[in-house]
Amino acid sequence: MSQDPLPSRPRLASHVLARRHVIDGEERVLLHDQSRDEVLLLGSREWALLEVADGTRDVEGIVVAARRQGAHARVAAVRQMLANLAAQGLVEAGEAAEPPDAAPAEPRAEPLPGSVPGREGASAALPGPPPHEATDAQPVPRPLVPLPGEVLRCDGAGTCCRLYGTVMMLPSEARRVQSVLPRWRVGSVPAERWFSPVRGSEPAPALAAIARDGACGFLQDDGLCAVHRAGGAAAKPWGCRAFPRVFVDDGVAVHVSAKPECACVLEPRGGEPEPFVEPEWTDASALPSLVVVRSLPDGIEVLPGRWAPRAEVRAWIAAVAARPVPRDAAATSWALADAATHAAGLPGLEGAWEAAPPEPAAVGPWLEALHRRATVRAREHAAWRSERDLVRRVTAGLATLTKLLCDRAALAEALAVPPEHPQQEARYWRMGVHGYRWVGRGSLVSTLRDEAVRLWVARSLSLVLPDAHEDPDLRAPLALVEAMLRAYGIGAYVDDMQV
Repeated sequence: MSQDPLPSRPRLASHVLARRHVIDGEERVLLHDQSRDEVLLLGSREWALLEVADGTRDVEGIVVAARRQGAHARVAAVRQMLANLAAQGLVEAGEAAEPPDAAPAEPRAEPLPGSVPGREGASAALPGPPPHEATDAQPVPRPLVPLPGEVLRCDGAGTCCRLYGTVMMLPSEARRVQSVLPRWRVGSVPAERWFSPVRGSEPAPALAAIARDGACGFLQDDGLCAVHRAGGAAAKPWGCRAFPRVFVDDGVAVHVSAKPECACVLEPRGGEPEPFVEPEWTDASALPSLVVVRSLPDGIEVLPGRWAPRAEVRAWIAAVAARPVPRDAAATSWALADAATHAAGLPGLEGAWEAAPPEPAAVGPWLEALHRRATVRAREHAAWRSERDLVRRVTAGLATLTKLLCDRAALAEALAVPPEHPQQEARYWRMGVHGYRWVGRGSLVSTLRDEAVRLWVARSLSLVLPDAHEDPDLRAPLALVEAMLRAYGIGAYVDDMQV
C-alpha cells in the first residue's frame, strides 16, 4: 500500500508563488513552481480552497473555512485535489515546513578614510577573494551620491506597470489601497480577493497584488494609477514610489541610480521632475527603513577564479565614469570584456572606446543561449497570457529575434546596426556605471558581454514587434529587454555560458 502523500495539515509550499490574474475577463490563479520553473493554472474556486490551506487546518477544517468564504466542496474532492498537488511537490506540511533559505542581509561596509583615485591601466586580479578593507573605528553615515545631472520624470503612460509579474505590498499598504478604492473592481474580483501571500499560502509579511491582462490590477485604461489618482502619491506602496531608484553602497558612499526598465527612465517625456534623492534623505542613515541598499562585497569577481579588491573596482568605475559615453556602447562593453580576459584582471580603458563590433562567431553562442531561455518563457506566456498582454508580446518578440540572430549572416548585420536610440543608450550607460550595474550579477567579464548582447538585441527588437514605432509602450526597446531579462528569469542565460 502506498503512503498517503498528503500531510495532515497541508499548505501551499513556500517555493510556490500564487498570483491572481484576470485574463480576458476571467479570474484565474497562476501557481509558479520555482523549484522546477513550471506553472499551473487554477480556477478561482480551486484557489479559494487552497488559499485557506495555510498549514493550520486539516482537510475538514479547510472545507469549513472555504465554505465560510463561499467556496463549497466535498471533503473527498478537496482531499484528492490536495493529494494531487502534494504529489507534484506543490503542497507541504504546515507544522514542519521551513521557509526557503535566504541569504542574510549583507552588512553595510564601514567607510574608508578616503577614496582611491581612478586610473587607466589594467590591474592584475587576485586568485581569490581579497581580505577585508580597513575601516574607521568610528564609522560615519555614508553620503548619498545621486546620478549627476539627472532627475526622474514619470510620463504617466503606465508602461512599467504592465511589465512585472508581482506588485508587492505590505499588509498596511494593501489595506490603504482597499480604502482609497472602495468602488474599484479588477474584472469582477472584489477587494477582499485582491491580495495573496507572496509565497505559499500561509500568512506572510508581504502580499502580491492582483493583475489584469499582465498589468497591475490598479492601472487604469488611460495608463494612470487608480491608487495615485484617488489617494495621491503617498497612497501608493513604497515599491512603486521608490521605483526606479537603486541604492548601492560601494564602501565609501551610497550611489543612487535607476533601473533602466521603463521608457520614461531612458527617454523622459513630460511629467513633474523628481529628484533621485529626496531633500530629507541627508545621508544613508536617513533613508526610509524599507529602502534596500545593495552592498558591494570586499572582493569583486573579474572573471572566474580571479578577483579584484573593492577599492580597485571603485577606482576603475570612477575612471570609466570620467570618460564620455562611447559612440557604440555595445562594442565598447565587449572590448572591455576582451581586455579583462587578456589581462586576467581589471581592463585598461585605452582603445575600448573606439572598438569595432566583434566577429559574429564570438557573439553567436550568447545569442543561442538567450534564444533557448526566451523560447521557453515565450511558450509559457503564450499558454496563459492574453494576446493584449505586453509581456507576452515582448517575450514572443525576443524569442523570434534571437532565433533570427542565430544565423551568422543575420547576426553580422545586426552587430553593424548603429544605435536606433543613441540618447537612450547614453542614459543606460551612465545609469549602469553610476549604479555599479556591471558589478554583482556575475563576473565582470560575463556581465560586460551580457550588457553588449542586450544592447544589440534592443537595437533590432522593433523589427519583430508589430506597430513598434506607433505604440508608446514600445518606444524604448532597451527598457523592455532589461525588464524581461530580469523579471522573468531570461537573463539567467548567462549562467549557461562558459565564460
